[in-house]
Amino acid sequence: MYTDLQCSKPSGKSRLRNDMPNGAVRLHPRAPPPANYYADNLLAVVDTVLLRYRDVLTGEERAFGEGIKRLSPPALRLLARLAGRAGGRAGAPGTGGLLREDALRYAEVPATDAALAELAAAGLVERDSPAPVAAILAMFTTGELARVFWDVPVAATARKADRVARIAAASPAGFVRWRARRHCRWARLAASHLPVYQLLFFGDRRKDLTTFVLRDLGVHRYEPVSLGADTRQFRDRAMLERYLALLAAADELSALGALPAPRAVREQVPRLLEELWNPLPERLLERRRSRVLNRLARNLERTGAFDEALACYTRSTLPPARERRMRILRRLGDDEGVETLRGNILASPADAVEADFAARFARTVRRAPVPILEQRLGSSPDSIENHALAMLTRAGGVGWHLENNLPMAVFALAYWHWLFAPIEGAFVNPFQTGPVDLFWPDFFRVRQHVCEDPLATPLKPRLAATARAKAGVANRLFNWRRFTPAVADAVFDAMPEAHLRALVDIVRGDLAGKSAGFPDLTVIRGPGNYEFVEVKGPNDQLQVSQRLWIAALLERGLPVRVLRFRQ
Repeated sequence: MYTDLQCSKPSGKSRLRNDMPNGAVRLHPRAPPPANYYADNLLAVVDTVLLRYRDVLTGEERAFGEGIKRLSPPALRLLARLAGRAGGRAGAPGTGGLLREDALRYAEVPATDAALAELAAAGLVERDSPAPVAAILAMFTTGELARVFWDVPVAATARKADRVARIAAASPAGFVRWRARRHCRWARLAASHLPVYQLLFFGDRRKDLTTFVLRDLGVHRYEPVSLGADTRQFRDRAMLERYLALLAAADELSALGALPAPRAVREQVPRLLEELWNPLPERLLERRRSRVLNRLARNLERTGAFDEALACYTRSTLPPARERRMRILRRLGDDEGVETLRGNILASPADAVEADFAARFARTVRRAPVPILEQRLGSSPDSIENHALAMLTRAGGVGWHLENNLPMAVFALAYWHWLFAPIEGAFVNPFQTGPVDLFWPDFFRVRQHVCEDPLATPLKPRLAATARAKAGVANRLFNWRRFTPAVADAVFDAMPEAHLRALVDIVRGDLAGKSAGFPDLTVIRGPGNYEFVEVKGPNDQLQVSQRLWIAALLERGLPVRVLRFRQ
């Protein structure tokens, strides 16, 4: 899988390989896919999950997957189409996932009604389900509602929502469903275990079968990685259940809203906090638990429920929990608590942002001067960054609005083989653009014994060679559409070797913290003649992450300044 010897491959069990992501099927946006394309993608998910997670699945979930594999080709093709529509949450807004059967027309499914009947018999589709009347009526166009329910008096200019409400109120629900069914039948995907299969395959419930399409259209290309039973994300059923419980907690938090009601604070929040109280041994789950706690705490803080917010922040192990605790304690007048917590942070900061906050929270800290160029803004341009770039390159040179794409790209190209090293548990599906533990504190430690230091040899040749070899391969740290190969060549030509090394070293020292705040513009006027420029409008102020980046660049001798426009 790896053509160089920079990262050694650990021994282990037989492994699946994701050679397929870079082009087993190449789709064209104006040509139909092969007849079995969507069905094969669904089967790839099912087969992979049954192979890698058979011992984790319940008997019912295993039977679900085996049942899909026994479907006839037309039924399987139709199921794959339904599953691919909004990740299995098909249907127009307000329909509750209902689909009109007369809209289910696909070239690869010659007999839709027979395929639907087979899916319904297998329990994978519900036909003509007794759904809420409003959901059924939402499938109809305004014109269809007027024709089908001609006897319900509604103004011709009425909005669809008003027309639906009037029809629903005019007749019993059973009668409305009967009349609607005379016009068209409806179906709803009932593949209740499909989300679990997609979660186990992709490792993320936000990804679904459309990921295959994006790959095969060439929108995304992926680095080949090694996959096997020993790299799976969930080692057993108990871990999966804990993860699903965290997802449910996150959903409940979203339902509470950004400003939980007082009754919810009294009744729901204590129960939710109890569920999230104990740290979890798995790194993946603990980070997710702490993120949910931080979100919950911030929402409580906004409502003035400071005791509850402090309880949540105290149980979290991720920033900015300690920062927010200090702010609340200061607001409550607990100076002793503030100083105790500040000392803890300074003794063991989670990242540079947290350390900077603790250093300046209790006293005035003299900052290093930042080079600032003041300019008058005569007009109101659509983009102040583009306006600044035009001004800076008026006398010659070239520049781009790259922001963090530049340092993250330089780091990623230098450490490419570290990012995609065959570390156990780092890759759980063939569509990842980076390892699961990319921003975790021990990212470098777990790789240092299997990967060579990219700074041990000249950096520029490595960067240029990797940029050529990996151009277009998706990377979680940067976007190739911003940091194009042409931009990469220009940057590598302009920046001295020592400056490139300094940039990589800054990022390595605080990978998570340095993923935001880099100056907006990169301007090049010739070899060794370049600068990074942060652009600020009349009312803008430097953010903490921006100040930290500027300070780090100045400390290493890299050219950076702020261009501030005044009215």
